[in-house]
Amino acid sequence: MANLSFSFNKIKRSFYNVELKDGQKLQVKMPTKGTLERLQSLQDLQEDEGTSVNDVMDTMAGAMVDVLNNNMNGIKVDPAEVADQYDLEEMTLFIAEFCEKFVGSIKNNPN
Repeated sequence: MANLSFSFNKIKRSFYNVELKDGQKLQVKMPTKGTLERLQSLQDLQEDEGTSVNDVMDTMAGAMVDVLNNNMNGIKVDPAEVADQYDLEEMTLFIAEFCEKFVGSIKNNPN
């Protein structure tokens, strides 16, 4: 029998290119399980009518930071800066597009 091997270092990676308001460009990787869980909890939080706007904003900013900090550039995004610089509409659009177009592409690609 032949010697077979598998290397995680040789997997072709997908990236999501993001340009922040300050001009920084990030290559964001696929989310980890923890980030996906945080994105799901954000969805649950938005569906809860008793949730305050501040709770939604804080959770959304945290989810966005999780996504952005998982980048190939080694750049760490500050949660306080995200909360101060990005409004609810911007965060919602970013997270929706990230989930639908990038993460969702995995479901559509059998390879």
